[in-house]
Amino acid sequence: MSTQASARPSQSRIQRTGDAVVRSLLRSPLHRLLSGRLLLVTVLGRKSGCEYTNPVGYADHDGALLVGTTAGWRRNLRDGEAVRVRLRGSEIQARAEVIADEARLAALAPVVVSANPIHGRYAGIELEPDGTVDRDDLRRAMANGYVIVRLSPV
Repeated sequence: MSTQASARPSQSRIQRTGDAVVRSLLRSPLHRLLSGRLLLVTVLGRKSGCEYTNPVGYADHDGALLVGTTAGWRRNLRDGEAVRVRLRGSEIQARAEVIADEARLAALAPVVVSANPIHGRYAGIELEPDGTVDRDDLRRAMANGYVIVRLSPV
């Protein structure tokens, strides 16, 4: 048994702990510390029917919220389905649209990456000097399950 493996928590444990802290902050009066870049999205599990609430980075775009992700929660979404969103301290309802085709992703990814450069680094997507998305980066991200979820408030 490796002592290094037991001495350091797994990435998923660190992620779960961090997400729990962020969820608590976004639900509190201190939400302003994070709510300029992060929101909470609550989806229902397709099979379990359980609610899952995830903190995610977002970008405002044409009256909607764009969330770039490879995370598993997106698999629970059906286009047009209502989801709960906690945005800047308020709970709203939104319709979800999962965008997975390259042309639309190429048009929207620069919006997401410009608004949240950390997301771009995490997803492995860089922008070209002219502000367009690097297509090779985008294709690699798509191969890893990258989509953009468009949340339209109702």
